[in-house]
Amino acid sequence: MRTGHRYKSYTGETGVSYQYYFDALRPVVRPEGQGAGADYTFVVTADQHPPFTLRVFIAVRALEEWAHRHGRELGPNEQYAAAKMRLFRAFDEREQLLEARLDLVVDERNIEELLAPLGVD
Repeated sequence: MRTGHRYKSYTGETGVSYQYYFDALRPVVRPEGQGAGADYTFVVTADQHPPFTLRVFIAVRALEEWAHRHGRELGPNEQYAAAKMRLFRAFDEREQLLEARLDLVVDERNIEELLAPLGVD
């Protein structure tokens, strides 16, 4: 697995062992009604299978709602942390992540709970 990227490891609650790295951040508008936001793209391997990409979408409306509640905007590192926490949740909850490629979302319903363990407020 020598690609020049620094893989990190995570073992999900499902028992699957993952290696992943952050690949890209792209502004997007999701046509599924999720609106504007950004896709955080991660390259993932699971239990030594071939790599695949997962995208975690952070909705602009989630960032706006969070800023309204807390009186400040989330910084870039905090936004990345929210995306990574959503990725970890997927690792913990799903054994078949290939099917979840586009439904990993950070929105106004889950942004608070994703950031709470990190003490972001």
